[in-house]
Amino acid sequence: MGEEVKQEQAKAEAKPEEKKEEKAEEKKEEEPKPPAPLVLYVDLHCVGCAKKIEKSIMKIRGVEGVEIDMAKNEVTIKGIVEPQAVCTKIMKKTKRSAKVLSPLPASVGEPIPKAGELKTVELNVNMHCEACAEELKKKILKMRGVQTAVTEFSTGKVVVTGTMDENKLVDYVYRRTKKQARIVPQPVPEPEEKKKTKKVRSQQQKKQNQKKRKKKKNHQKKLRKKRVTRW
Repeated sequence: MGEEVKQEQAKAEAKPEEKKEEKAEEKKEEEPKPPAPLVLYVDLHCVGCAKKIEKSIMKIRGVEGVEIDMAKNEVTIKGIVEPQAVCTKIMKKTKRSAKVLSPLPASVGEPIPKAGELKTVELNVNMHCEACAEELKKKILKMRGVQTAVTEFSTGKVVVTGTMDENKLVDYVYRRTKKQARIVPQPVPEPEEKKKTKKVRSQQQKKQNQKKRKKKKNHQKKLRKKRVTRW
């Protein structure tokens, strides 16, 4: 009888522990998952512009963190926010349009806009002095889409990197500085087929040259032997 009483007491003690475990599991299931980060496409042309956008976003209620990728023109926002409200806030504060890359609304299903590809444009601009070159650089960096600009006073070369249009860049330079800028054409990369044919030709040429050298050597050896026999 004593053993049966002990078993019943042990069962009674185990039951509340099981109930606690079940409640803990239910709570875990009920806990909501953290929302997916909001990714926006914003045309970022300089570091100052990116910092201004970051400050304006951090002031929005619900934002926990902001990450900016200058190369891809992407702004990632962590927290519980309304995408449209964030876009309008950026537009008001920075005068730049923002597009939602992810998550897209299920009802809309708009295609994700591709970020502008980075390209390098080389310009030839007549610069009078070092101060003129520095002023030109500052004004070019203010253009939308420009990320870096390097000016060389001695050669008159200006190298600009960004997502801007080449012709618009030339017009912008003239409007801001009244200086004529000329686009320096870059060498067009050869297709792979042409490269392969060139390699094959060069290899064939090398083989022909080697054969000619061997023939010359053999001919010279024969001449030497004939001279030795005559003497």
